[in-house]
Amino acid sequence: MIEAVSRAHAFAPAATPIILYGESGTGKTFLAEYIHQISGRSGGFHAFSVGTVAPQLVLDELFGHVQGAYTDARRMRTGRIAGAAEGTLLLDDLHTVDLGVQKQLLQMLDRGTYSAVGSDRVQTVVCRVMFAMTEAPDVLMQKGVLLRDLRFRFGECGIEMPPLRQRRTEIPLLAQRALEGCRQKTKVDGPTRFSDAAIGLLSDGEYEGNVRQLEGMVLSGYLVARARGAAQIDVDHLPVDSISVPPYRRHGGFEKNRAVVERALRITGGNVKQAAQLLGVSRTTVNVARRGWSTISTPRYP
Repeated sequence: MIEAVSRAHAFAPAATPIILYGESGTGKTFLAEYIHQISGRSGGFHAFSVGTVAPQLVLDELFGHVQGAYTDARRMRTGRIAGAAEGTLLLDDLHTVDLGVQKQLLQMLDRGTYSAVGSDRVQTVVCRVMFAMTEAPDVLMQKGVLLRDLRFRFGECGIEMPPLRQRRTEIPLLAQRALEGCRQKTKVDGPTRFSDAAIGLLSDGEYEGNVRQLEGMVLSGYLVARARGAAQIDVDHLPVDSISVPPYRRHGGFEKNRAVVERALRITGGNVKQAAQLLGVSRTTVNVARRGWSTISTPRYP
């Protein structure tokens, strides 16, 4: 993340497009908005997922159209490029759109101009454009879903967002930020802090859904703790099933299984019942592993 933030500061003052890439939920939109905030641009920040519209409508969404451009075009429509004005436009999931559309976007960025659908009038691109993708540009190019020219035109101004499991020291801070936003999201008052055990649980998760999953867990814990009249979020308020751990394998070897059980216990703050639920095994298995009996790998213990 230090490298990501460093590159963000290096690229922010320029008008050149930036490619942000990383797993879903890692905070690419958050970083894009941060880059906009420190860029000094006078307009606002706008984000649009091109993957949410039909392929044939992407250019219409971006460039707009004139009245009569096609059958249902009853009036002129301003596209998102013009709507972003002197601000920043983040185009998410670029790799999901047709290569032909990507080529037109590349031409627009190279020339700095475009025309609305059905119009010959040339308009100037005023906003700054950024792209977000779920994998590295080279990987997407090799898969044939990212235009080669676009990768080599803008790929060097790229910023990788690492997954949350590689940024564990950030988790307490991200969790607290998410907690502070719960009141506004839910419109109800609730706890304002976590117990040490709860933070320990959150910090030890694998988070396939990254920051988005963490925020969902905090929101759930906030509502459960509130319903129980608790002043803080504790381990038993959080959805333990959302925490990913390596699987417990019946014949996986004593040392490996003991390590898995110890991690589950650490995540649940030493709660044997919750650790067993997390691993899908019995409480007996957890207790046996905790005592260090090598018979844990035998069929006598389910």
